[in-house]
Amino acid sequence: MKNTQVYDYSGKELFHIHTHRCKHASSEADVEYVEKAIELGARKIVFTDHAPFPDNPFGNRMDIEELPEYIDSLAELKNTYKKKIEVRCGLEIEYLPSFRDYYLNLKKMDGMDLLMIGQHFFEHYEGNYSFSDEDKTNEFIGLCESMVQGINTGLFDVVAHPDRAFRRCRQFGHREIEAAKSVIWAAVSNGVYLEKNYSSMCRKNQYKEEFWTLLPAKAMVLNGLDAHSINEMKKGYNGVVVE
Repeated sequence: MKNTQVYDYSGKELFHIHTHRCKHASSEADVEYVEKAIELGARKIVFTDHAPFPDNPFGNRMDIEELPEYIDSLAELKNTYKKKIEVRCGLEIEYLPSFRDYYLNLKKMDGMDLLMIGQHFFEHYEGNYSFSDEDKTNEFIGLCESMVQGINTGLFDVVAHPDRAFRRCRQFGHREIEAAKSVIWAAVSNGVYLEKNYSSMCRKNQYKEEFWTLLPAKAMVLNGLDAHSINEMKKGYNGVVVE
């Protein structure tokens, strides 16, 4: 029997929206997302598509050549719809230490409103990454360490789905708790938001309530949709999660 819970989506902000450029989202145009957001009654829509890396070494994201067009497209929508809705331009990206200068360049780009850590893998050393590991039992340790490193640079505004780092963990014991606390306290110390992710709630083992029970009152939390289609955006905004 499926468990249905209400997703507590506070406010009128559609945060964490992807676009067709990431190569695993629907083909719908940016303007279609904005017009649907207006129809839903949202006051703000925040695009955070998967960011490219120089020379395109990784998949499931836009190519580096597409980045200027992405920023320009959202800049045009900001201007066109400014009397109806606030449109924000952001990027979701893994923190890899060897690319620190690149993140700084992204942060300084005209039209870029925010950077968000989305730690899907981590860097052992330059050119060697965790997605190639045969044994991923302790993957959460490297993911959390990388999130902490990224947060401490001061270049990021949000951490997407931080609890997803524990998706392979069969239990949430002492080591998992300590790793989670390291991310939480780094975020608190640096004034960085932690994202409760709607998409994680809809997928097995992606959302970890144990992580969120560790947050102190002063932690900053926002709700994100992680929508890869207009339909996903609409479902998330309407607030029903089916597990």
